[in-house]
Amino acid sequence: MRIVGRRGVCASAYLGGVVHVVLGVSMAPTTVHTVLVGGENADGVIVDQDNFEPHLTATRQPSPRPNQVISAILGAREDAAADGDQVMSTGVTWVDPADAATLREGLAVGKIENVVLVSALSAAAALARAFGSAAHYAHTALLYVEPNSATLAVVYTPDGSVVGLRQRSLPEDDDAAVAGLVEMVKGAAEMEPRPEGVFVVGSGVDIPLNQAALETRRRCR
Repeated sequence: MRIVGRRGVCASAYLGGVVHVVLGVSMAPTTVHTVLVGGENADGVIVDQDNFEPHLTATRQPSPRPNQVISAILGAREDAAADGDQVMSTGVTWVDPADAATLREGLAVGKIENVVLVSALSAAAALARAFGSAAHYAHTALLYVEPNSATLAVVYTPDGSVVGLRQRSLPEDDDAAVAGLVEMVKGAAEMEPRPEGVFVVGSGVDIPLNQAALETRRRCR
């Protein structure tokens, strides 16, 4: 099976001299990542991207990520408008349900519209579906990696449904964690329905590094 990591997108869309862009925000455990992508369907070039670490409050504690996300959304929209771009929609992926609930409430209070909240796993499944469609796969294995755990799912390309799911905790030792991921990739071949490739994506981890390690370990076995 082929192992593929998440990369960038290409192409751009213009209308009447105004660039239509989509704002994507990732609310990870330790950082907030924003990216502006051209096209109403986010199928264009990456226009801009940035990372934010939690600010420290007066008590030296990290400020709530939802507040930082709202500031990032408003700031990105203002910057886009100043550059002559129009943000058509905003999507936010989340890991912690409590953060998502707080963010949803803050958006409602601030009357900030056209923002869709999607769980990180659901967003990853959508990416795996897109990859499977491009590769003409009926089923694609999704390996979603987080700092302390990993989820292996089988995504059905026609409708994006998840038809198989396995999860496991990962040890703190890097080599042991990679070994665990290798076992999960090997196990994908035994899942029903059998996937035709593996799509790797994650939150708070070095995906290119893990992808290279997975490919190396897979060839050595």
